[in-house]
Amino acid sequence: MQSNNPILTRVETYSDLAEPMTIQGAIQKSVLLTVIAAVLGMALFLYCVITANISIAYAATIVGAVGGLILALITTFKSNTAPALAIPYALFEGAFLGGVSFIFQLKFPGVPLQALLATFVTTLVLFALYKFQVIRATEKFKAVVISASIAIALVFVVQIVLSLAFSSSIPYIFESNWLGIAFAAFVAVIASLNLILDFDLIENATAQGAPKAFEWVCAIALLATLVWMYYSFLRLLSLIQGDD
Repeated sequence: MQSNNPILTRVETYSDLAEPMTIQGAIQKSVLLTVIAAVLGMALFLYCVITANISIAYAATIVGAVGGLILALITTFKSNTAPALAIPYALFEGAFLGGVSFIFQLKFPGVPLQALLATFVTTLVLFALYKFQVIRATEKFKAVVISASIAIALVFVVQIVLSLAFSSSIPYIFESNWLGIAFAAFVAVIASLNLILDFDLIENATAQGAPKAFEWVCAIALLATLVWMYYSFLRLLSLIQGDD
């Protein structure tokens, strides 16, 4: 089976030289990374609540986001590094989750729990839809989701640059108005649909006989999507509740 996925294209060149991955192995590693990130995130969140230390929360959010992004990019372009970087990646994501959850909890009490429940329910629903082939990752579906994801990433990059360099913001779409809420809802939908791409990645990589180590790449990809989903729901719910 051939794939136009650049990650899988690289895998095909050496898949016969190693023990092949399995869907069960990828799921187990995904659960492991998710548990690590969740436990660290909860511990950091509780620590910030007890100490009321907002500085640590902001530091953890920034360090976690930057560190996680760097490691994710490394594993994307050098998939053989995934086994060594998977646990550190989960720790960075846990730091981000704990910090950003505390920040939102201060401004919008209850929103982190609501976002967590939304992420959990959405994951279960999309997994069921994929498993029963209600939604399939066709080439058109992949193209739309990936294009939308890239566009969203560019918008957020512009927003960050404007915020840091000019202390300004993109008008309307990052504010608590109908357009801002609509954009946040769109981001949450696209973030969630990336789960279908992750499920497809695991399935196709297994079918192509990807090496055992590639299970860690799939686990990192799945955790990245879950974290993005959670943050997207945080933003959406906070905008609905009040000013962001």
